[in-house]
Parts: sequence; structure tokens; C-alpha cells
Amino acid sequence: MDDAALELQKLDALIAKGKMYVILVFGVLFWGMLTSLVVALIHYFISGDPFWAELQRALYIYPIGGILFGWFVWVQINRKRDKLRAQ
Repeated sequence: MDDAALELQKLDALIAKGKMYVILVFGVLFWGMLTSLVVALIHYFISGDPFWAELQRALYIYPIGGILFGWFVWVQINRKRDKLRAQ
């Protein structure tokens, strides 16, 4: 099996899990939570505010942005699958 067929199989398996799965896992959990943690740490070291207060603030903002990021990932996955199928 060549690389394109293997990648197409992986993309089909991911798409089969559904749009909400991709948005929640890749967007909210991976991107949103990790970005919240990194931003809270940066703010903690730069501004000296309490870490937990910074984390709480970041956990309101970045997971919402993660929804948009997850939707973008979903669109990119579908485009890549369509391009591979056209080959």
C-alpha cells in the first residue's frame, strides 16, 4: 500500500469519528487547553499574577478559540481527503 492510500485510510477513519469529535478533541482539548496552560505560565512569569487566576482566565478564552481551530482542522482534513481521492 502506498503512502497516499495509507493517508487516505487514516483520514477516512478520522472523518468517520465525526465533526464534533475532531472539534472537541483537536480544537478544545489539544489546542485550547494546552494554549491556556502556556499562556497562563507566560503571564505568571511576566506579570507576577497568581498562576491559578491566570489559568482560570485563560480557560475561559482559549477553549472557545479551540472550537474555531477544531473547525478549521475539520475543513482541512476534508480538503486533504478530497484531494487524495481525486488523484
